[in-house]
Amino acid sequence: MSITNTKPTCKLLEKGKLLENFGTITFISLICSIIVLIDTFFNYSSLEQIIASVIAMGFGIGFLLNRLKYNHATRLYMTFYPPTIFMLLIFLIGGFFGQAVGFATMAFLAFIGFRNNPKMRIIIITYDILAFIIPTVYIQIYGPLLGVIEIPYDEILVFIACLGWLSLIFRMYDETKTRTYTTALELNNKALKESEINLKKAQIDLKKQNKELAVLNNELKLKNKHIEEFTFIVTHDLKSPLNNINIIAKELQYQHLLADYTNFDSFLKHLNDSSARLTNLVQGLLKYAEIGGSSEMETIDINEVINVVLDDLSEKIKESNAEIIVEEMPVLIGKSNDLRMLFQNLIHNALKFKSSNKIPRITIRSVKVPSFFQFSVEDNGIGIAKNQQDNIFNAFHKLHNHAKFEGSGIGLYGSKKIIDHHQGQIWVESEEQKGCKFHFTISTNLIEHNTIEDPI
Repeated sequence: MSITNTKPTCKLLEKGKLLENFGTITFISLICSIIVLIDTFFNYSSLEQIIASVIAMGFGIGFLLNRLKYNHATRLYMTFYPPTIFMLLIFLIGGFFGQAVGFATMAFLAFIGFRNNPKMRIIIITYDILAFIIPTVYIQIYGPLLGVIEIPYDEILVFIACLGWLSLIFRMYDETKTRTYTTALELNNKALKESEINLKKAQIDLKKQNKELAVLNNELKLKNKHIEEFTFIVTHDLKSPLNNINIIAKELQYQHLLADYTNFDSFLKHLNDSSARLTNLVQGLLKYAEIGGSSEMETIDINEVINVVLDDLSEKIKESNAEIIVEEMPVLIGKSNDLRMLFQNLIHNALKFKSSNKIPRITIRSVKVPSFFQFSVEDNGIGIAKNQQDNIFNAFHKLHNHAKFEGSGIGLYGSKKIIDHHQGQIWVESEEQKGCKFHFTISTNLIEHNTIEDPI
């Protein structure tokens, strides 16, 4: 988190208002110099009148600059003009103590007024000091150029000028302190807002990580269940065909010893059937073992997945003259290989369990529902009896005779496992000889594997 360190800016002459900051000095100086000028025209010599006129004209220029809103020019002019006039007056007619106070006040004014411009501050203070010292030393040695002349109300004018300058100094000092404090508060508020934004970002990242952790925990539970079921299948369901093979092998050996081959063909047929069944079981187990671990969550276009499946099943589709209707499919987050296997299982079953007197017709649809994409795969095949519909998603549950319909009984069971990994549900609607309609949902809250970033 970065905070820009900005210096407080004191806009002393903003908008050129008549009675604001240096505008006050120019106004008071002009009024006082005009009063003195009027008095000199009635009571003093022409030399004093000329000096008073020059002073009044000088302050008039400062007032005019202020009214024209040349703020920076007014500030510089009213900083340099008074000490310049004082310096000239000392050279011409001599000096007095009040002028020294005036120079000191102007130096202090420069110190406060140009505190954000150190170079200019040094130049002005140096000028004020030299403007007093040089003419004062000069008149001590050579005397005033015009001799000692009394300027009317000179002490009063210097007093008023010093009073005005000091008032301006304290006003500027107070504004600078206030603006500095305000700027510090603004910077602190900015820092707090940035901290709040960073905190919100961290909270969002934490929520994303918690969501990913929940998904991973769910995956872990499913994998553990997967391992338990796989172990049960291997240790239990594979025993039956293996036992058949062992029994038939022993019987063949026994008959061979007796030279009795009466049931030899029957035993061979049973042996082939058991071997084929065992092969189907092993292949089904291999497919089942891939579920959940075959790919990561990623963005998937289901249209492309179905196209791949239809291409793989193209020969079977041609053989059965099946009509496949695929409506527009969504793009979602899921496991590509698992979803391909899911659609392949359902479409393959629809082709396998077709009706003998109908051309197979398979329709695949999708609709968006709250928090899920809902899919359906509908066929016009032989259907499923109502009393069997609750069991078809169990492992190795086969509705039909092994000889008539090949298979391991793992297809729909594996499909349910795939849907579990995608936080959805699968169910079937069916009537015998009228076909099946498999429904399944896939959560829209799944997280793509590479979308979670490290927290700030």
